[in-house]
Amino acid sequence: MTDPFAESPPAEGPGESRPEQVAASLYRNHLYAARHLADLACELEKAVEGTPDAEVLRQHRAYVSGAILSAAAFLEASINELYLEVQDLGLNGGRGGRRRVLAVPAHFWSDAARPPVLHKYQLVLVVADAEPFDESRPPFRDADGLIALRDALVHGRPDWRDQHGRRQNLERRLRAKFAHNQLSSPADPEFPDRLLGAGCATWTVRVAERFSDEFCHRMAIPARGAGT
Repeated sequence: MTDPFAESPPAEGPGESRPEQVAASLYRNHLYAARHLADLACELEKAVEGTPDAEVLRQHRAYVSGAILSAAAFLEASINELYLEVQDLGLNGGRGGRRRVLAVPAHFWSDAARPPVLHKYQLVLVVADAEPFDESRPPFRDADGLIALRDALVHGRPDWRDQHGRRQNLERRLRAKFAHNQLSSPADPEFPDRLLGAGCATWTVRVAERFSDEFCHRMAIPARGAGT
């Protein structure tokens, strides 16, 4: 079985294979896709001279949107797969010295899979007796901005209400985080035209990986990024 707490996978003997709880682990592929699409957006912005035509703008928007969606998918797929791996370890038994997270009944993980994606990370940290994120500071706040940006792409609404009922504006929240789209003009609307550029795509990849790495550090488990 996949062991998210192991420093390295156990050796396999001749003709042996380790059973997998997750049929196909895809979370690293999402991060790789996000990084690849962000790089393509950067290359396109550097290559275009003058006013881009409509096809170039569509291609560029596809790269940037794809990077954002893939970075958010990495965060969600990673924690969902970790839930499945931990549940499998809890049901089948694991080696000693595990964190208290392995003693949680399996039904908890099914119930816990329902909150928003970043709250799943917080739940795991609390159950594991690890320090949860301060939600008002990076990297949690930046990751929350990434999820809000993803939601704006999917739902078409660049504003929302926070837990206190206050309206939050995506443009105001993100405009100082990265350089604006080099293919846009000052006359274009801030969202989506000026925000959705290579700077935004690169920022989402960095935010997703930093949040994931910090989570793994707090959990004392190996990093779950694309390079691991």
